Amino acid sequence: MNIIVFASALHDIGSVIGRRDEALRAFAGEEIRLIGCDSDLTGVENPVCFIATGGTEELFARVWEKLPRPVVLLSDGYHNSFAAAFEIASFLEQRGVEHRLINLPLADDGGRRGGEGDAEGDGGAPAGDTTLPSPYNPAVLETLAAQRIGLIGGASSWLISSGIDREAVSCTYGAKFIDIPIRELEEEYRATVAEPLQDTAQTYSREALSDAERMYRALKAICGRYGLTALTIKCFDLLESCRTTSCLALARLSDEGIISGCEGDIPSLWTLIVAKALTGRPAFMANPSSSNRAAGTVDFAHCTIPLSMCKSYTLPSHFESGIGIGIAGILPECPCSIMKIGGPRLDKVYQAKGTIVCNTRIPERCRTQIRFQFPSRAEFARFMANRLGNHIVLYR
Repeated sequence: MNIIVFASALHDIGSVIGRRDEALRAFAGEEIRLIGCDSDLTGVENPVCFIATGGTEELFARVWEKLPRPVVLLSDGYHNSFAAAFEIASFLEQRGVEHRLINLPLADDGGRRGGEGDAEGDGGAPAGDTTLPSPYNPAVLETLAAQRIGLIGGASSWLISSGIDREAVSCTYGAKFIDIPIRELEEEYRATVAEPLQDTAQTYSREALSDAERMYRALKAICGRYGLTALTIKCFDLLESCRTTSCLALARLSDEGIISGCEGDIPSLWTLIVAKALTGRPAFMANPSSSNRAAGTVDFAHCTIPLSMCKSYTLPSHFESGIGIGIAGILPECPCSIMKIGGPRLDKVYQAKGTIVCNTRIPERCRTQIRFQFPSRAEFARFMANRLGNHIVLYR
């Protein structure tokens, strides 16, 4: 079997593939041929596109027109593989390209991750929800009309299916989008002096904590300068330019009432704003990290979460880069809801109710990790079919 491997430069390709060799051979058999996504794909027969890590969506967008139909996407539960495959599947659906997404189950390892599901795919279905009322009630619409949304640095390059028609959205809902160069934040950060947080029971270096505090103060200064009520930031740019993350800053700002999202993802930020308007509380923007069809569960993970949602938390390093601070939050096991609003005009809505059944601890994932159980297999299947990009919002 010909397997085209898509992997981010943030990951060592040897270790990424080595970690998956057994699972790939169990799926495809012993006769497999691994092909780099930057290779000449002309004449490659019946390829399977293995989305090995997050941050590969742009790589896929460069070659998708060369692939035979249907396009077969393969993902698993490590390194944001499943999340990237969701974004790519959304991209293909928007273009009417026949495709199939196959997600390999996690291997059982004594209960750390839970049991196996079956590696079955789904070709996609029209997005939308028929079981819950529209979130766009009068109170939500009033909230949206008052928003001043900062877009710091633009969108991350891997958000290939998450663009919006900003003019149409502004005309429909009244929200104002404000473009802010990432350089302005970087300069504000370098000019900021901050005292570290007084917290001694965590897992960070004092320098990393001081840098996270400086980033928080820099972002807060920009919020005040532009009168922002919400923001999203192309946060991975900061890893190189500032050698720190915005994970802790976004968490604190969200708890203070300035709803804050990652990666320049406007639909996910919009969903965070709507969730806050519905509940009065901040919400968790996360990647789908793995699925278990037999159990009807999906794991979600990310490196930032409002601290008010957590029973407890630690501050390890950021997952993909090992730089700065991420947040490993522990959430209560309780009923909750998930939602995603998407489409160019933000008029497509997916919603579902379920339960947080446990917190997981998988090293090859973002730091805050929960397992969400759907009430039925039919609801699980509806989630798999209704793809609106790689992030989802969880709220209580």
